[in-house]
Amino acid sequence: MRTIPDRVGLMRDETGTLTRRGRTELLLCYPNSYRVAGASLGLQVMYRLLNARDAISCQRAVLPEDALSDPNAKIRSLEHGMAPDQFDAILFSIAYELDIPHLPMMLERGGVPPLRADRDADAPPVIAGGPLTQSNVLPLAPFVDAVVLGEAESVVPTLLDALQDRPDRATLVARLDGVPGIWLPERHGDAVPDVLVARGEHIPAVGQWRSPHAEFADMALLESSRGCPRYCKFCVVRAPASPMRSPDLERVLAALDLPLYANAPRIGLVGAAVSDWPPLVDALRAIVERGKGVGVSSLRADRLDETLVGLLAAGGYRTLTVASDAASQRLRGKMMKGLRERHFLAAADLARGFGLKGLKLYVILGLPDETEADVDELIDFCQRLRAKAPLTLTLSPFVPKLHTPLAESPFEPIASQQAKLERVRRVLGKARVEVRFDAPRWAWVEYRLSQGGAESGLAAWRALRDGGSWKDWQRAFAEIDAHDQGEERAAVVAAQRHGLWALAGAR
Repeated sequence: MRTIPDRVGLMRDETGTLTRRGRTELLLCYPNSYRVAGASLGLQVMYRLLNARDAISCQRAVLPEDALSDPNAKIRSLEHGMAPDQFDAILFSIAYELDIPHLPMMLERGGVPPLRADRDADAPPVIAGGPLTQSNVLPLAPFVDAVVLGEAESVVPTLLDALQDRPDRATLVARLDGVPGIWLPERHGDAVPDVLVARGEHIPAVGQWRSPHAEFADMALLESSRGCPRYCKFCVVRAPASPMRSPDLERVLAALDLPLYANAPRIGLVGAAVSDWPPLVDALRAIVERGKGVGVSSLRADRLDETLVGLLAAGGYRTLTVASDAASQRLRGKMMKGLRERHFLAAADLARGFGLKGLKLYVILGLPDETEADVDELIDFCQRLRAKAPLTLTLSPFVPKLHTPLAESPFEPIASQQAKLERVRRVLGKARVEVRFDAPRWAWVEYRLSQGGAESGLAAWRALRDGGSWKDWQRAFAEIDAHDQGEERAAVVAAQRHGLWALAGAR
């Protein structure tokens, strides 16, 4: 792993940093490392939008590399080394459930009481947003004053209006009460409003900075489309909740002339369904003709052909990555995935034909109604794929998410999942298939945070403070389950009670 320099070194090596100061100063936090933060296009967009007014400036803070091992590691802004308690408001962009306890950690390490109830009236207001808010936000309730739900671009002007004169926490909450897409835990309880969906001028999202120390060190990120036209039952970003929005090719290509992209060796096209974007081939051709490498965040096997894969190869692609998302054809049909074996076999042929290193296949195990026969089919199918091209199989345990038709589905027991994963790895290892998988125990933690309420957020913070080991997480959740068995599915129960959205349909 690359060595990450200190704050001064990071800023020296970064392109696109905004360093000015305003009368009102905001801090935008990402509760993970700088390396991971640099891979978030949404974070870059918010950084630019929050710096759009002369009277307001925004700096960033990330979780230090040694934050989990060094209890004395402090949180300071990247741009000017300021502590969080020196800012007029603190904002967080959260992408993943396991980052939830990092939010109170960053507050505490920055001189701000981590719990909302413990902060006085003059403490900086704490506001959260990010991809996580498209699912379950209830575990954030103990820590934040407000949450912007979903795609936040349209509400940023309202938020800046409310923050401009540096209000105290109570005044800010009063100003934001009734604003669509903003959840105020103190006032709304567990009745969470609908998420925001961006339109028009906000798409495509354009990046702001690039760094050799980010996850994609030589790549500038650019949105090609937003949302998805598909109806996969397990996915939060599906057509009913996040419809496909496709900008014109010209709007995307115009961004390539901006300095961030003109000076980047590679361009990464970002979206939940990039290969469903109609002008993708023309965009890739334009990027390759500029002498740039290309990256694409998602590929559907049934969209691949010689022209598309040829352009990817010309742009430096080395591995073709596709998702089956279910172990068998039967389950792909039940999940409305819309893909068949022949699409993946053709993808393997294309990978080999264009001299790529191989094929990478993503599969979810533990979906509802999955049987041993489905897993046997996966093993057989991977052996056939391996006969055509080198294959890497990445397995992820199924985690039921709110705002999907599978929100009420069970989480398969950890021991059962582990045995299944080990069997797949053992059998396919003999067939020279590289098998990778996420540990089921951490998927269980993700499940608890994706389904739980405010008490689950407190349990996460307690687990992290106690050391963050698997046993610490087990103990923290066991303590809340001992006095409230309903906490495990508190978010689903709240949604049913308030009639907020259709659990079984997500039409």
